This record gives sequence, structure tokens and C-alpha cells, in this order.
Amino acid sequence: MSPRTLTLQNQIRSTTSGVEYQDDLELGLCEVIINEAFLTDPTQVSGTLVMDLNFLRTAVRDIKGETPLYNWCDPTATTPGLITLSGAREAITNIQTFVGSDGDSDTTPDYNSFCFISAADPLETAISTLDEQLCIATGTISAGAEVQKRVLIRTGGNIVENTTIDINSPGGGWTVVGDDIQLTSSGVFLEATKIYTNGVLQLLGPDDDANNDVYWVAANYDIAFEYRIKKNDVIQIYKAPSSP
Repeated sequence: MSPRTLTLQNQIRSTTSGVEYQDDLELGLCEVIINEAFLTDPTQVSGTLVMDLNFLRTAVRDIKGETPLYNWCDPTATTPGLITLSGAREAITNIQTFVGSDGDSDTTPDYNSFCFISAADPLETAISTLDEQLCIATGTISAGAEVQKRVLIRTGGNIVENTTIDINSPGGGWTVVGDDIQLTSSGVFLEATKIYTNGVLQLLGPDDDANNDVYWVAANYDIAFEYRIKKNDVIQIYKAPSSP
């Protein structure tokens, strides 16, 4: 008689053997050879339905845990300290409402104003940007901080309108003096920056759609003018400290 036949016979016999169930088995043994080697098992339950069910009982116990914070397998749990599936769903919904999420498929936040932050910026980025603007508005700056100054003098030919100009490294045809200036966002450009062309204060815009005198070009140091820059034009850029 083959080992498989003996195992099947033992499984049939074990269904009425009266062996007690247990739920503390080592799950690592559930698929090893001992599960079919009942002849060497003094308890005579290896490879039986009893053994298989005991492994399932252990697995369910491990999934639920002894004192879990979340009970994901019992939708009607009443044990103190456990949360039902409906309770977990309610908790997730509350979190979504708290942060303004539209639901499970919503991957980015939606803002109704883009003066200082960009559409779909993560909450961490948005709050950091708003804090930076609050710092500018309240004048909360670090001790000893000074206004940065940059002067560009056009020594070459005319530059057509809407040409991107790197204020720190504009290339040939320019004389540049003063501090390197970083314009980290359109908000910093609008709130912490002043630009003069030939001594005339310019109207700033967050982008070219604003149709103002000069606008920010989505980089830390690029701007563009809505009009031509001509030879001998002098551009003065001042940036106030923007962080504590």
C-alpha cells in the first residue's frame, strides 16, 4: 500500500478520531513533508484533515491578531479595541474629508487659487510655500539678512519681447554685477522682488498670460519682458529676504 493511500485512509479515520483542534501551530510546517508523514508522527494527525484545519485556525488567528488595532477579517467584530471593516471605511472617509480628497481615486489635491502654489502641489509643498509667503508678508526675516541686488546692462543688440533671460548668467551682450538671485516660485517673484528698467518700476506677473511688464519663467533665475530690451538698457533687480 502506497504512502498516499495510507495518508488518505488516515485522513478518513481522523474525521471521527476525536482529536482536539488547536490554533497555535507553526505555519512553516503546513506544506512540508511532515504533513504527509503520519506514520512517524506520534500524534497520528500529520497529513490529516484535522491537521489542515488546525493550520487554517492558526492562520486566521495570526491574521486577526491577539489585540490588533484593526480587524480586517471580521466585519461584525464586537471585541473591545477592534475595529470593524465598516469602521475602517468610516475612518478613511474622515481622513479624506479632512484633507479635501475627492475619494479613493483622487491622487492630488485641488486648489482654487494659484497665486503662491501650483495646481496639484502636494500638501507639504503647498504649506511650505504659503509659510514662505507669510514670512515675506510679516517681515519675519533672519538676523543680518540683506536685500539682494542684481544689475544687468545690455551691451549687445536688441532683444525681442518674451525672450527668456537668465538673470545670473544671461550670456554674451550683457554686463552683470551684484548678487546671484534665486526666484524659487512665482509667489517669491511677485512678493519679494522689485524690478526697474532704466529707473522705472515694472509691473510683475506670475507668467506671460498676465500681460504685465515682466514675468517669471518657471525656473529659479529666469524672467522675460513683454517688450523689447534695447542696447544700453539698465535692468535692476532687488529681492527681499524671504525666509527666517
